[in-house]
Amino acid sequence: MTDEEVRDLLQEFAAPLSFYVTLPDRKTSAEALVKSLWLAMITGSEMEEETWKILRTRGNLDDDLLDSIQTCYYEKMKPVVGGEQLAALRERYKVHRKT
Repeated sequence: MTDEEVRDLLQEFAAPLSFYVTLPDRKTSAEALVKSLWLAMITGSEMEEETWKILRTRGNLDDDLLDSIQTCYYEKMKPVVGGEQLAALRERYKVHRKT
């Protein structure tokens, strides 16, 4: 997977959260959120659960917003990345999963 393919896939992955970036001061927060979710997806379900836990306890997000982000992640963002792409990303970033 090339750098350009990764960038394109990341942009497609992030697109569903574009509604959140309505104000310039939210752009940095949204970018950080996308990077956290991207990393969680690549590293697997344990990291996903840890990410949600951290967002819930330290993210200063109300429950409704967090629920909306989770729904967006599972229904719109994560499905953008196919199984082969996910495997290629894990190989690229040398993510070794427990079996």
